[in-house]
Amino acid sequence: MKTALSFPSRGAICAADLYLPDTDFGTPRAGLILGHGFGGTKDGLEGQSQYFASAGYAVLTIDYRFFGQSEGEPRGQLFPLEEVEDMRNAITYLQKRPEVDPNRIGIWGTSFGGGVVIYVASVDRRVKVVVSQAPIVNGRTWMKSLRAEGEWDALLDRLDADRAGRYETGVSARIPLGGPSLDAAMPTSDSEQLRIERAGDTPIGRYTRMVAEHSPRLQLTLESIERIIEFMPDQFIHLIGPRPLRIITPALRDVVHPLDQIYQAFRRANEPKDLVLLPVEQYDIYAEGGIETANASALEWFDRYLQ
Repeated sequence: MKTALSFPSRGAICAADLYLPDTDFGTPRAGLILGHGFGGTKDGLEGQSQYFASAGYAVLTIDYRFFGQSEGEPRGQLFPLEEVEDMRNAITYLQKRPEVDPNRIGIWGTSFGGGVVIYVASVDRRVKVVVSQAPIVNGRTWMKSLRAEGEWDALLDRLDADRAGRYETGVSARIPLGGPSLDAAMPTSDSEQLRIERAGDTPIGRYTRMVAEHSPRLQLTLESIERIIEFMPDQFIHLIGPRPLRIITPALRDVVHPLDQIYQAFRRANEPKDLVLLPVEQYDIYAEGGIETANASALEWFDRYLQ
């Protein structure tokens, strides 16, 4: 059962969808909040939402401000700490729902949202369990790893120039979310483009083409890149314990979510913690085969600590 709703966050209205189990258990049940990835929307998490709801959870998926159906201007303003604030306000909203036990709240996030939930759990003790899927754990290290040294320096020069421009005009320049051009927040290499083409009419092929087609059309503010570089959830991850943390991530080739960065962050986390390495590549974690395993692993963790 899916219901469209909204909740306030720092003066704006965030759009959300609430998924409830078809069976009425008669007592408040554990609640989960799901956060999407880099520039995504809650609509992309419908499969995960239905899966967790069918297992008995009340599931809330949200659009962060400035994206999707949520309010906020300018559009495409990705300030990570604002996304953290939106998720914390979503926790408050979910705790007030009569269907939900306010003392049993878990959070789940994927890709950039995986970094957001790590940060949220680090600073908000209301989170009892967290699952982070293929997370971005350090904005600076991540942005730099997507570029050659000269390209990284050129990006920093652009950010300096944009800050000077914002001082005069109050307006930030725009940058494509992703694409084959180096002039993008998340550049796509030629080899990655070839992989998309070779995937053909398969679930992963359709997914990666959708991402590739959507990314160049979505423009972020350059100020967003500055804020992303300053976002370092790995520096706070040790504060989650003794609440349980599970990270689920591809073990094979993944240039977008580098495994070495995830390893380093995981080592900083306190117990109880778990790292699940799936034998898939990059976006395969969202495709048939990978998504079922990832969802089952997340559910097992929630069931262990929330039920």
